[in-house]
Amino acid sequence: MNYISILSYSLIIVGLFLWFWGTIPILSKRFSLFYKLHTLTVSDTVGSIFIVIGLLIRDVSHWAVLSIATISLILWNTFFSYLLARVSEKK
Repeated sequence: MNYISILSYSLIIVGLFLWFWGTIPILSKRFSLFYKLHTLTVSDTVGSIFIVIGLLIRDVSHWAVLSIATISLILWNTFFSYLLARVSEKK
């Protein structure tokens, strides 16, 4: 295994770890809804970006699709978290 594969797999593992780390506060009752929402959206966005960068390092020939996926993830997660915050604020 060369260092490129190790770096790629490391980034993917860090991204998966962030996904699960952001999900854990949802199961707890001690945090507020806004804290849970913030941790989930930030860790999901950053974890997804780490995974996509890991895939990009692994296979550079798909850079166009992976860069579009990264931009879509950033925009969608930002918009979705804003929308959820606005809906929960009105209640």
